[in-house]
Amino acid sequence: MTASTGHLFVVLGRLEAIAHDVAIIPTDTAFHVTSAWEGIVGESAEPARPKEWPGRGFEPSANNGKVWFIDVGDIASGEQGLLTTRVAAALSAIAESDPVIGKGRKRLRVTVPVLATSGGGMDSSKGDVLAQLIETLTVNAAELSIDVVLVTPDRAMFSAAQHHRREQYRWPLNDAEVQDAVKLGRLAQQGHLALFLGAGVSIGAGLPGWGELLNELAERSTVEVPDLANFPALDQAQLLEKLMPDLGVKVADIVSKVTTPSLAHALLAGLGCTEVVTTNYDQLYEKAVQAAGNGPISILPREKAAPERSWILKMHGDVKRPESIVLTRRRFVTFDATAKPAGSLLQSMLLTKHLLVVGASLTDDNVSRLTLEVDEFRKANNLAGEFGTFLDVSDDPTRKLLWSSQLDWISCQGSDTADRVRQMEIFLDAVAAHASTDASWLLDERFDGLLGQDAQAVAAAARELLIAAGNVRDSTMKPLVNALKDLGVGVR
Repeated sequence: MTASTGHLFVVLGRLEAIAHDVAIIPTDTAFHVTSAWEGIVGESAEPARPKEWPGRGFEPSANNGKVWFIDVGDIASGEQGLLTTRVAAALSAIAESDPVIGKGRKRLRVTVPVLATSGGGMDSSKGDVLAQLIETLTVNAAELSIDVVLVTPDRAMFSAAQHHRREQYRWPLNDAEVQDAVKLGRLAQQGHLALFLGAGVSIGAGLPGWGELLNELAERSTVEVPDLANFPALDQAQLLEKLMPDLGVKVADIVSKVTTPSLAHALLAGLGCTEVVTTNYDQLYEKAVQAAGNGPISILPREKAAPERSWILKMHGDVKRPESIVLTRRRFVTFDATAKPAGSLLQSMLLTKHLLVVGASLTDDNVSRLTLEVDEFRKANNLAGEFGTFLDVSDDPTRKLLWSSQLDWISCQGSDTADRVRQMEIFLDAVAAHASTDASWLLDERFDGLLGQDAQAVAAAARELLIAAGNVRDSTMKPLVNALKDLGVGVR
């Protein structure tokens, strides 16, 4: 799996909840910025007003190099060409401005909302705007060799966008990888996909890897730390704990400084998985779930699982409880004695769900032991086949041989970790597109631009059917009326 050009991602969520280098914010000629963008521009947008506004119809913020504004207020219905021309010119100008690229990435990432369709001049033609915007962003991402993330908190808009991409576009994946993405997407649709998240998911957000974390802890020590180079990582942490009794607090302090989820977090949160296990201490996945409208999420074991709420199990502790953080040799060795129910919960998932493993290395002895115990149980009961999928960003093909009978192995190619993490994100983008199920846009006439002629005729007939069913005096047709409304008839 490898992609050499820029890519368009589509995410269910909010701009401020995705790590990015530049965000494009919509406004109008008078520079009226709605409160929806406070998370990016702050409570008052006036200090950010470009000096030459409206200028070219797009300009950089006066006080924040990570924000550009685009004027959509002067674009009337039917003028999608003007919008897409302006968007393309803005992306080109952003790329030429040479903005700072965030830690863990080598390619510029620009986030953009679905423009001019939420109270804008083209609300009545959402489908046409969406189709042309996706085409413009896809083409320009490739030509400029940048990554663009189209973000919407609207589930109907998200699903409409994913439907259009499935019909019109192909991901830079080989045939086997496309089939894997489709399979995982369908498992998510069916509620049969669970997640296991490792440190690789958080690298894109700027969090340190294991080695970097230990080095930073050593630098924070108030006493002299001996050379740890020849120690295994767990023993390094064990020694640091002897020198720093408040090791967990210091770890939590380092991890808590990163507050914006990675693109991978956002893509995974959009899958709607209800059962998640992680060895990460941070709260970034939970934030991404909230931004996608799939929250709140119960955090086990410090909270109870609750009806109609998804949950995430923090196997190695949580920044909210520094004393729970598992980092040292002692904590790993005593894991089974002190946290056996957590391990049992992971094993239950391995037996009852298809587990998608993302950003993990499978070098954790406890995770390996729990997984192998499940494998032995399955073999004893003649249960054949893989029970999970592993997205590998390690560039270590030998581990694939070790786990080949238990996990479907997908290797993300690249010259370094940043490249391989990006390939993982592209694959997850394809999974998210095939996991989308919401059809509340389908019969909404504002989305007719995404339908062919025959489909438009059927949608029009369905809208007429709603009128007829609504005229029935008793409640006989109520189920039909509700079903049509759920598909977007009469939505405004």
